[in-house]
Amino acid sequence: MLAEFTQGKVGMNTQAKSDGFKNSAGRVGRSLLATVLMASLLGGCTTIRLGPAYDAPFKEQVIEEAPAAAGKVLLLEVRGKINDEPKGGLLSKGPSLLDSVLMQLKKAREDKTIKALVLKIDSPGGGVTASDILYHELMAYKADSGVKIFVQMMDVAASGGYYIALAGDHIQAHPTTVTGSVGVISVSPDLSQAMDKLGVGVNVYKSGASKDMGSPFRAANPTDQALFQELIAKMAERFYGVVAERRSLNEAQMREIKSARIYSGAAAKDAGLVDSLGYLSDATQQACELAGEKRCEVIAYRFTKNPNASIYSPSAQEIDSSPNALLHVPLLESALQLTPGVYYLYQP
Repeated sequence: MLAEFTQGKVGMNTQAKSDGFKNSAGRVGRSLLATVLMASLLGGCTTIRLGPAYDAPFKEQVIEEAPAAAGKVLLLEVRGKINDEPKGGLLSKGPSLLDSVLMQLKKAREDKTIKALVLKIDSPGGGVTASDILYHELMAYKADSGVKIFVQMMDVAASGGYYIALAGDHIQAHPTTVTGSVGVISVSPDLSQAMDKLGVGVNVYKSGASKDMGSPFRAANPTDQALFQELIAKMAERFYGVVAERRSLNEAQMREIKSARIYSGAAAKDAGLVDSLGYLSDATQQACELAGEKRCEVIAYRFTKNPNASIYSPSAQEIDSSPNALLHVPLLESALQLTPGVYYLYQP
């Protein structure tokens, strides 16, 4: 690190100046954060709020105006792993992905001028239950409101991401989308051999032979394996049933899909998983026409309005990513950090 700093000082290049500015800004930010925390503790303050308030009402923002528009198209984003875990940084909390989507659907029910919903999906999937709840709520919203749902897949819409896409009346993939991975996975580590080599053990007291099934401290026995596989098969059958019902696929197509393979956008269209290929810039007008309208205003819900927002900007942004959001400390996510459970998740 010292050598890099010396080299930058001698060269006085632009990158060194930029790095120096970032380091200075980081030191200022850390000092300011420490000052705020110390002042709060000394002053007896129990509430600290830096950044947006997620318990405030959503604000409707017009993304695309349309002269003589007959109705609205709501742009709703599903981005990231599907779960019900609150998002947040060091001292701040935001709604989970599931909560964020359901809050937006709740607000959308109050607006009878919404004619269509563009569901923008960029997700590898997530928990089986969270994915199923989201699919169920999207179907219920359609049934209650009569609103058409147009799905636009982005980078990834796989496994649970594809599961929720099945609520759409029309599914469109980007030409470079990765989708499919129709199936279930459960991952449990096995540390038993490493523990044997280290001469380390654990004492387990249990009421039944399968109570510690999936424990990393012992190898899975044949009974464990059979029970886990039965559970996975049941969850997978539910997924296959929704695919078969919503996509009307034949037996040969379903056999291929049950391999849990992934598809490019074009291959997914050939396999019957999606209806068309296209871009988000076309999706809003297509959604409007799907609802039987010629022109629609495009809106999104946000906690804080973004005057520069486009259709590609995050809607209902959960974490303030501005330089002033000192308490935004994201943690690295990894498929290896999965909590115990079964997942509709594409995990490369």
